[in-house]
Amino acid sequence: MSQWRGRLEDNDELERAVDLVQQYYHLALGALLLGFMLWNRVRAWDNFIVDGEVLFSGNDAWYHYRSTAYTVRNWPQTMPFDPWTYFPIGNASGQFGTLFDQLMATAALIIGLGSPSDNTIRLVVLFAPAIVAVLAGVPTYLIGRRLGGRLGGVVALSVLALSSGSILQRGMVGFSDHHIAEALFQALGVPT
Repeated sequence: MSQWRGRLEDNDELERAVDLVQQYYHLALGALLLGFMLWNRVRAWDNFIVDGEVLFSGNDAWYHYRSTAYTVRNWPQTMPFDPWTYFPIGNASGQFGTLFDQLMATAALIIGLGSPSDNTIRLVVLFAPAIVAVLAGVPTYLIGRRLGGRLGGVVALSVLALSSGSILQRGMVGFSDHHIAEALFQALGVPT
């Protein structure tokens, strides 16, 4: 009789474990997928550090670095005019993703405890696209969950995490352009 009771207790524990897995599997898979997204996007970060100096991929990243550095020094104002845009005349820079630069400048100020070094600003600009890409995974999961339940959310996040092409390229470390922030804000704009 005691053997039978022991088997029933083991069965109850197994059922509780299965219930816990069914109740929380989406959180564990979501965390793993977000971790994979971050790892995949930042694993080549040391390629952008040359002789202790942070370099960027492409011209736009250098623009965003200049704009972010200006915003750090004049927070919360963003750079109103850039002499290097439409060189040699210069151009008003209000149309070039200043919200993205404002967010990076705010992050640099927080990380630098109110007075970030130039290297801290460069590192924030270097890693910002990867962080924003991972943040885009949260509303993607919520949209998928709204349309297909928890499994739908995990599938949507899986598609984003495993996607190649523009979404991966724009979210890689060093490609500091506002395009990945557009994807995040568009996903945030969808009611969940």
